[in-house]
Amino acid sequence: MKQIIIKQLHLTNFKGMADLTVNFNDTITSISGCNGVGKTTIFDAFTWLLFGKDSNERKNFDIKTYDENGKTIERIPHEVSGVLSVDGEEITLCRKFNEKWTKKRGTSEEVFTGNEEERLYNDVPMSLKDWNEKINAICPEQVFKFITNPLYFSAQKTEVQRTMLFRMAGDVSDEAIAARNVQFKALLDNITGKTMDEYKREISAKKRRLKTEIEAIPERIDERKRDIPEPEDWDALENKLATEKQELASIDEQINDITKAYNAANEERMEISHHLADVRKKVQQCEYSIKEKVYADYMAEKQAQNKLYLEVEDKQKIRERLITNVTSNQQNLDACEEKREKMIAEWREINARTISFNENDFVCPTCHRRFEIDEIETKQSEMTERFNKQKAADLEENNKRGKANSDKMKEYQAAIDESNQKIQAIEADIANLKANPLYNKQLVEPDATPVIEADEDYKALIVQSEELALKVNKEIGAPDYAELKDRKLLIEADIDDTKKVLGQREYIKRNNTRIAELERELRTQSDELAKLEGIEFTIQEFSKARISAIEDRINGMFDIVKFKMFDVQINGGEVETCEAMAYGKPYSTQNNAMRYNMGIDIINAICKSEQITAPIFLDNAESINNIIPTASQLITLSVTTDKELVIK
Repeated sequence: MKQIIIKQLHLTNFKGMADLTVNFNDTITSISGCNGVGKTTIFDAFTWLLFGKDSNERKNFDIKTYDENGKTIERIPHEVSGVLSVDGEEITLCRKFNEKWTKKRGTSEEVFTGNEEERLYNDVPMSLKDWNEKINAICPEQVFKFITNPLYFSAQKTEVQRTMLFRMAGDVSDEAIAARNVQFKALLDNITGKTMDEYKREISAKKRRLKTEIEAIPERIDERKRDIPEPEDWDALENKLATEKQELASIDEQINDITKAYNAANEERMEISHHLADVRKKVQQCEYSIKEKVYADYMAEKQAQNKLYLEVEDKQKIRERLITNVTSNQQNLDACEEKREKMIAEWREINARTISFNENDFVCPTCHRRFEIDEIETKQSEMTERFNKQKAADLEENNKRGKANSDKMKEYQAAIDESNQKIQAIEADIANLKANPLYNKQLVEPDATPVIEADEDYKALIVQSEELALKVNKEIGAPDYAELKDRKLLIEADIDDTKKVLGQREYIKRNNTRIAELERELRTQSDELAKLEGIEFTIQEFSKARISAIEDRINGMFDIVKFKMFDVQINGGEVETCEAMAYGKPYSTQNNAMRYNMGIDIINAICKSEQITAPIFLDNAESINNIIPTASQLITLSVTTDKELVIK
């Protein structure tokens, strides 16, 4: 079993402790004093050293020291160091918390810019990640909290406590509980693929559904019986229905004959209408043929004239584009000319540059000694050479930019000249096109109407079209079968009434069949409900057996503590809990002394399970007369009348 013993703690400016060294005994160390002298501070220092938290698991607690006016004392270091013995190997730990003061640029005063933390493991600086890995290798944080504070375990949530207990004792399998009970074994065989809780909820849901359905069936049967009508003379009704259907078929046949005659007349008119359309199409074709002959010369001349107009328009558009190009290139040429003038002025300015010397150029910047004559001459020569090189380079760069600008000016001028030549040529083409006599000729559209009206074929087609139009427009009287339809509606109504009465026969039959089905369903569901209630009882008995087995296994690990792991409800259901008991009383009702002893009993069991011991800090130890034995190092914190800490 791994044994962790705290050998020494040293506090520097920690929660008001300016300088305190505590040496611990390997078995029991007693720390006492009046309230406020720093007993709990020692426990806080130990947990802060390891985990950066106080004994109540707070990260953001105040460790700084205050003066008599309640103000924080600045610029002092805060530190906790300690020595642990882990299986006989001593390990030194140190955690430092310091203020950062920074002098801002342009100011002489330092300002507080935050805090920084430093961790040393065996005097080796550690990052937070590496530090946590080292501490966790000694003892995981969660386990450490369980085995160092007797009150910690019972302060956790139920699920945290249960998880730890099951980790220590292990769960009890359903198979183990069912091994000696035939009914339990049969129960497990039926719940493959589910948990016992899931199966229990499934059975409960089925019961609720069955009870609801069973309660509703008698009312449904009574409702069906009340809804059955009195029987009729079914044969007489069948004969009446047959007669009415024969009469209805006769009326439909008469209506169909009238409709056929009307549709035949409409089809004939439709054929004449198609013929009329063909004749009218021929009239249009005849008109088009005559117009084509009359308009032939006019259209040819019109097309030639339009061609002239398009050619002139296209050349005018080209001329406009060329004029735009000339304007644009001229603007670019003017800009290059302005640039040329600037570069000439720049070249003259560079060429006129001369070098001059400052007396300070010949004084040592460090010792302020004036240079010797030969040193001055050497430096003047170097400065003159650099000046001349730079001047030559600037002149060369100016010449390069001037030549490039000159080349662009030549390109722009060439483009302007080319565009002007093209403009002159196009303007000559436009003048030639407009000089054509056809360009300004006023063309008169000929009238083909007299020629069309005098054509014999055209006249004959017009006469034929008019004759056909008269036939198409001749009105066809709508078919008159209103009386037949009225008679049909009356017969159909009688048929519907007869069918409704006959439908009751089938309705009565279906109702009787359904009543029989409902009675069978009631018997079947009642049997199923009884079966489910039997399964539910077996589940309750299984749960009781399981609760007993789990509690027996867990409670076997403790000397005085017994855990109640489940509460059984009135309806037989079980609720997970985790309540520590001692001598028949729950933890919540115990006095402080018993609570601490129960906590130590729990720590002893956890240490045995995890194969590790660590220092137990027992606060308010003055309230405990007898502390149960433990293999762990024990540190008691007691309230006395002593004005200063007493460590022994």
